[in-house]
Amino acid sequence: MFELICADAELKKKLRNPEEFYPPEVCQELDFILSSLRKHGQLARTDFYDINTHRISANTFYFFYRPQVVKGGLEGNRKEVLIIDLKMKTADVFKQRFQISDDWDDQDVLYSLPQYDKPSKIIKAVELIHQGMTDSYQLGDSLGHCGKKEKYVARHGDYAKQTLDQLKLITRIREGKSFKVELTQRGRCIATAPNESLKNRLLIQAMLSYLPLWKIIVAVTPLGDNINAEKVLTDELVKELVFPEVLRSSNTSDRRSQTLKNWIKWISKESGIPVRLYDDGIQLPIPLIYAENTIE
Repeated sequence: MFELICADAELKKKLRNPEEFYPPEVCQELDFILSSLRKHGQLARTDFYDINTHRISANTFYFFYRPQVVKGGLEGNRKEVLIIDLKMKTADVFKQRFQISDDWDDQDVLYSLPQYDKPSKIIKAVELIHQGMTDSYQLGDSLGHCGKKEKYVARHGDYAKQTLDQLKLITRIREGKSFKVELTQRGRCIATAPNESLKNRLLIQAMLSYLPLWKIIVAVTPLGDNINAEKVLTDELVKELVFPEVLRSSNTSDRRSQTLKNWIKWISKESGIPVRLYDDGIQLPIPLIYAENTIE
């Protein structure tokens, strides 16, 4: 049997109680890997990350470890496996759970970015349209937007419809000077879903199927070829990934990038799938090891 040693206390805490830190998809694979390492100290299909470190590319994460023999005294040598890091494949977990296809044919989607960020109001807007309310002013008023002038309330109704259009929850067909608004099949599914949990799940699926947001999810997913290289969710990253260069300094760029960030934060909280939001330090590839970091 091999003793499993973690590189640091934070990693030890996560691997002792993985259900508290990782989604079920990760926990299921992780249990098999840890059990195999305890028994054999090694796994088949292991990549050599460097001369001392091995890497496992599982379906939902990258796992870095190092088999080692620690010379002992009278008790003899001790066989250990040093667990260096686990980096979740965020995009792959989302793709697996929500059946996301990243094969888009949208050519102009990056030029139309939402500025309407409350998921609960997005769902309410879908429900109101399902009930037959498509007028922008009525929609804005029913969604709780207040304004001194009618045009300000109507503008918020327009923002809501633009967002639903971008998420492919409605179609808007021009008829003379106005647009005929109808729910898509996905929009009708959200409107008629029997409970809040299912509505949220369907909305998450629609959001993840929106190319600009998916590009951000992919960007903050760790790459297995570099243990330290990770991007974090910042306004600058959002603008770099999904804004045309000429629009990155526009008056609405901050609000629109914040909308996408808020969507991702809500998706992460609602689904229980972590997304790297900020830089919380870099894990060194050759850390200092302490005996108290053993996984029991």
